[in-house]
Amino acid sequence: PALAVLAATPESVRSVFFPYQDGLPQHPGVASDTTIDQDNWQVAEAVLLPEILSLIQAGDFRIRVQATTDLPVRTPYLEASLAHAQQARLTETGQVEHYQAGRPFPVLDAADPQAGLKALWNFRYRDLPQTLDIRAYVRGINSAGTIDRSNVGRMRMRFGMHRVGDEHNDPQWQEKGIYMRATFRLVAPADQEGRMRIMTVFDDDSQPQEILSYNPLNRRIRKSHSNLLARMGGGRYDILMEEQPPLYFIGYLHEYEWTYLTERLLLLPGFLQDDEVSFGGKNNWYPEAPWELRRVVAVEAMPKAGHPYGRRVFYLDVQTYALLAVLSYDADGQFARLTLNVHGHPDYVPGAQGVRMPVPLGMSWVNVQREDAAVFTAGAPRLNGPDSPRRYDLMELLRMGK
Repeated sequence: PALAVLAATPESVRSVFFPYQDGLPQHPGVASDTTIDQDNWQVAEAVLLPEILSLIQAGDFRIRVQATTDLPVRTPYLEASLAHAQQARLTETGQVEHYQAGRPFPVLDAADPQAGLKALWNFRYRDLPQTLDIRAYVRGINSAGTIDRSNVGRMRMRFGMHRVGDEHNDPQWQEKGIYMRATFRLVAPADQEGRMRIMTVFDDDSQPQEILSYNPLNRRIRKSHSNLLARMGGGRYDILMEEQPPLYFIGYLHEYEWTYLTERLLLLPGFLQDDEVSFGGKNNWYPEAPWELRRVVAVEAMPKAGHPYGRRVFYLDVQTYALLAVLSYDADGQFARLTLNVHGHPDYVPGAQGVRMPVPLGMSWVNVQREDAAVFTAGAPRLNGPDSPRRYDLMELLRMGK
């Protein structure tokens, strides 16, 4: 197993979880309530990604700045990270061993050749609720700004392993190595109403994810493995199944080469002080949510085999490990698609119920080559509501399909 390059001392671990303890970041000309657009983009040039800057220069959208949100992780998650900071290791195949709970690799070293993969394991094991229930709205918007396809459904998910604090692991799931299960039921369009699926994600990244799907037309249930590179909606949306909202990325980590690029201060979507997000800008492709100066880790993903995209760069929030943005490039290395993720501040989302963590509210996938976009909004998100592992088994699918 690979050895850590830097030792994770209690002091170094705490500093990672409190990146703003010495004050909120500042940048000249990028103060709270500033609007960055095609007339004054120069003030933010040093803290914007070039791909995003070019869209602002073209007038595709503008940015409203708010002060950096200091949103520490929950105390039990921090305590678990401190208690187990020296235990987790990567195996020769890139799996994590000796992990229990918390952030597995809180202290990253840019000199460590495995730092990129460790960052993605930090993302996979970020502080997440025991359960999340949302009403999911997905829409496709063409180059004329017309919504030409849409789906509405109900999504519920449950995490059954590596829980912290008063949350408990599900014994049967833990025995089977089930990290997460999610159910989805389509409500619209009418010709697809009632279709359902249960997705099972295993803690072992090398174990194929499973799908149980139900079709009300023939009342049959089919079991299969997830095709994570398929596009959602039967190919109707430029969203890969591995990117499906509100999970952001559930692809197999072992199918990519992960490279740690940098940690830096960037202007990216921040934490919305509201419980729903709207969209505006060119063709209503872009979320109208405030952006913040945040410390982020940039990690490059290169697929080891065939993939609809070539290189992708993930921008992960240092404090929470929320995924804030993704840049996707085609096989020739040309910028192809911008993904922006909007999280709500838990104090402004009634359904957060006091669970202090980023709440998924919306996403947009803007394909700048095809002049097309897909957008997602999470309606009435609820964290840690009444739930049971039994809701995620075959009998539940049969009961709901009656």
